[in-house]
Amino acid sequence: MKVFDITTTLRPEMPTWPGEPGPKREMIHSIASGAGANVSAFSMGSHTGTHIDAPYHFVEGGITVERLSIETLVGPAVLLDIHGDEHVSAEQLEAAHLPTGTTRLLIRTRNTERQLLNRDTFDPTFIGIAKSGAEWLVNNGVKLVGVDYLSVEPYHNPGSPAHHTLLGAGLVAIEGCDFTSVAAGEYILICAPLKMLGADGAPARVYLIQL
Repeated sequence: MKVFDITTTLRPEMPTWPGEPGPKREMIHSIASGAGANVSAFSMGSHTGTHIDAPYHFVEGGITVERLSIETLVGPAVLLDIHGDEHVSAEQLEAAHLPTGTTRLLIRTRNTERQLLNRDTFDPTFIGIAKSGAEWLVNNGVKLVGVDYLSVEPYHNPGSPAHHTLLGAGLVAIEGCDFTSVAAGEYILICAPLKMLGADGAPARVYLIQL
C-alpha cells in the first residue's frame, strides 16, 4: 500500500481567492518566552488551500460541512488527466471513458504543470470546469469532484454555473488538490475536512491510497 498526500501546505504567502483571507498563525504561548508549551492560534478563510465546498456554499439551506456523508468523502476514486487550455468540458469527460460506476473523480489539468498552487499570488488564468462539464458530472452519477486549483469555477464566470450545477445537485467539491507527485489512475480517496458546525466549506487533509 502506498499513500499520497495531495494536500497543499498552508503558508502565509500562498494564493487565495481574491478578497479572502489567507492563513495566519499567532503564537499565544511559547517555550522560548518561558511558557511550558507552544500554543498557536490560527485564522483563515473557509476556502483556503486544499478545502471542500459543501452545497451550502452556493445553495441556501444546502448541506453544511458537518452534515456531509463520510461515504462520499471516503472510497474509490479516479484521477484523470485532461490536457489543453480550455475549461473542462463534457466532450473531454466523455472522451476519457471513465471506469463504469465512477462516483469520485479527481481532475488534473495544466494547473498542476504550471505549479499554480506553489506560487505566492492568485492566477486568474487557471483551468476550471465549464458548465457542460459540470452537467456531465451530475448526469453521470459523480458525487465528488476534485480539482487542482482554488475553484471548480473559472474566474469571472457570470452566474457561477459550475458551482450551482454541482453543489445544487448535492456534489462535494475538493478544491486546491496537489497532484504533482501522483500518477493518473484508480485510488482510495480519504478526504477529512474540519468538522465545523454550519460551515459552507472547510480546509481538508486529503490522501490517495494505492493498493
